[in-house]
Amino acid sequence: MLSNYIKVSKEQSAMLEKFYELHMNAGLNLTAIKDREEFYFKHYLDSIYIFILKNVLRETMADIGSGGGFPGIVTAIFHPEMKITLVESIAKKCRFLEHAASELGLNNVRVLNCRAEEVKGQFDLITARGVAKVREILKWTKHLARKDTLWLLYKGERLEEEMKQAEDLLKKYRLGFENVRVEEPFTRTYTIIGGCGSFADGILRGTPSDVGSR
Repeated sequence: MLSNYIKVSKEQSAMLEKFYELHMNAGLNLTAIKDREEFYFKHYLDSIYIFILKNVLRETMADIGSGGGFPGIVTAIFHPEMKITLVESIAKKCRFLEHAASELGLNNVRVLNCRAEEVKGQFDLITARGVAKVREILKWTKHLARKDTLWLLYKGERLEEEMKQAEDLLKKYRLGFENVRVEEPFTRTYTIIGGCGSFADGILRGTPSDVGSR
C-alpha cells in the first residue's frame, strides 16, 4: 500500500498495522478515518512523505499537539535514530500516546502532558499538524528553537493567508520559508520555516515546490 511511495520494512509494516489497530480500539475518537487504506494514506503517508521530499531529518524533534501521534509516532517508527518529544495538553490523548509508544517499543519517544509554552529545552525540528495558525505556532515555540532549528508545519488551503499573517514574526526572527504542495496520492501543503542560512546553504531548496507522486 505505502510501498509504492516509500520504503517500508517488514518490522515497520508490522508496527504501522499495530498502531492502526490501537487507534481502532482506543475508543477516543482520535480520528474520523476508520477505513484502513484511507488511514494509511491520510495519516501515515501524509506524516512521513515530506521527509522523503525534503532534507528535514534532524536528531531531535518536538511534535506540538501530537494528538493521535501524527506525525510524531509515525516518524519515530521510520526513524528510530531520532529523539522525539510528543507535546499534548489533553491528558487522555497523552495516555494513548504513552500506551502506543510502549506497545510499539519506541524507546526514542517521550510524551509531555503540557502546552507548548511550558516545554523546556531546545529541538532541531519542530512539527505541528492541524494545531493552529503559523503565527501562533511560532509564538508558542520560538523558545524551543536553536539558531538552525526548522519548523515543519502541515497546513491546508489557507497557507498563503497564514504566512501573510506571520510576516512580522518571520521578519523579527529573521526566518525564511518554503512551501511544498503535494497533490497525489493525497492533498497537502507543507511549510518549512528556518533561519535564512538554512535555505542559502542548500539545506532546502529556496523556491516553492509543486510535488506530485513518486
